[in-house]
Amino acid sequence: MKTTLLSLFLVLLSTFISAQCTENAANFGNNTSIRSYNVSGDISVTLNTNNTITVDFASNYQTASGPDVRLYLIKSEGKSIAELKNTNPENLENISFGLVGFSGALSYTESIPENIDITKYDTVFFYCLQFNQFWDFGTYNSFTSNNCTVLDVDSFSVDKISVYPNPAKNQIQISNIDSSSAEIRIFNVLGKQVLYQRKITANSVDISNLESGIYLLNITVDSKSKTQKLVVQ
Repeated sequence: MKTTLLSLFLVLLSTFISAQCTENAANFGNNTSIRSYNVSGDISVTLNTNNTITVDFASNYQTASGPDVRLYLIKSEGKSIAELKNTNPENLENISFGLVGFSGALSYTESIPENIDITKYDTVFFYCLQFNQFWDFGTYNSFTSNNCTVLDVDSFSVDKISVYPNPAKNQIQISNIDSSSAEIRIFNVLGKQVLYQRKITANSVDISNLESGIYLLNITVDSKSKTQKLVVQ
């Protein structure tokens, strides 16, 4: 029973802390010269809250094998299909995911460089760097603050909140937070609220009454929420 409850708790935790935005890529099949290179199957692009971006291939993904096929995200910037086919993504501002497999379910995640405006990116690009050979590309809807809460300014301010130490013993410190409007809730693995605190004194929370174990810490500031795992020793 405890194992089942802990598993459920971890699933809920994963749901809380992995808030993200996902768009499906489409319009592949742009290699009219070597049709076997065209990509088929379902591919999605996910913007994560930790400043990373993930490209997921579903189990039906497939393309021809090659010696050095690489995956990129790029900005189409209004270029035509013909222009993109004659473009080496290494010569563009890009996010490179490195070498990719040629079939089946796969997932690739990269950090977003600080100088990149992810709202301008809209193309999943496959290219064989060794042969300087275009493979295929597909497009997805760019992430904006209108279709993705990850890019909402208020959401980012909540994400900047940090909790330390973790694991903790007697108290935790919370930084980058408006302590006057914050609400702190801690739940045990049964989902029971075991601590509630409104406003934070010196940005610290006393947890000395909590038993050792895994908890769920929820921080709410001005109706914006952040939830993470907290380990109490």
